[in-house]
Amino acid sequence: MGLFERIFRIGKSEANAVVDKLEDPIKMADQVLRELKDNYQQAIVGESEVKAAALQHRAEEQKARSKADEWEKKANDLLDLVEEGKLDAEKGNSLASTAAESHDQATKQANEYAAMAQKEEQALAVMETAIQQLKDKIAEAENRTNLLKSRAKTAQVSESINKTLSSVDTDGLMGTLDRMDAKVTAQEFRSQAYAEVRDTTLSSEQEINKILGTSSSSALDAIRAKRNANKLS
Repeated sequence: MGLFERIFRIGKSEANAVVDKLEDPIKMADQVLRELKDNYQQAIVGESEVKAAALQHRAEEQKARSKADEWEKKANDLLDLVEEGKLDAEKGNSLASTAAESHDQATKQANEYAAMAQKEEQALAVMETAIQQLKDKIAEAENRTNLLKSRAKTAQVSESINKTLSSVDTDGLMGTLDRMDAKVTAQEFRSQAYAEVRDTTLSSEQEINKILGTSSSSALDAIRAKRNANKLS
C-alpha cells in the first residue's frame, strides 16, 4: 500500500469518526421521518396528476367515440337517401365517404385516448402499490423513532447517573466515617478516664459526702450559724 493511499484511508477514517460524533440519533431519526413524509406528499401529488390525466383521456375517448358514432350515423343516413333516390348518387356517395373518413378519424382519436388512459391507469396501479408501501414505511419509521427517543432518553439518564456514581469514592467516604467514629469513641474513653481520675483525688470526707449525697458546709453557712448563736445568747 502506497503512502498516499494510507494517508487517504487515515483521513477518511477520521472524517467518518467526526461525522459519527456529529450525528444525533434523535435528530437523524426525525430527519428520516420528514424525508419519508415529504416523499409521500410528492407521490400523492404525482398520483393525483396522473389520475386527472387518465380521467381526462377517458373523457376525451368517450367524446371521440360519440363523435365517431355520429359520423357513422350520418354516413348511413346519406347512403339511405341515395338508395331511396332522394339524393343524387354521386353527391350522396361523396358526402357519405367524407362522413366515413370523419368516423374513422374520430375512432382513431378515441383509440389513441384509450391507449393513453390505459397506460396512465397501469401507472396508477404501480404508484398505488408504491404509495401504500411508503405509508407502511412511514408508520414503521414513526414507531421506530418513538422507540428510539425513549431508548435515547433512558440511555442519557442512565449514562448521567452511572457517570456520577462512577466518580463517587464510596470506600473513601465510608473510611472517613470510620475514622470519625473512632475519634468520637476515643474522646468518650478519655472523658470516662478523666472522670475516674477525678474520683481517685477526692478526700475521705468528699468521698463520704459523695456517697451519701451531701456536701461540706460553705464559709457562708458557717457565718450564718455563728450569727444565730449570737442571737440566742
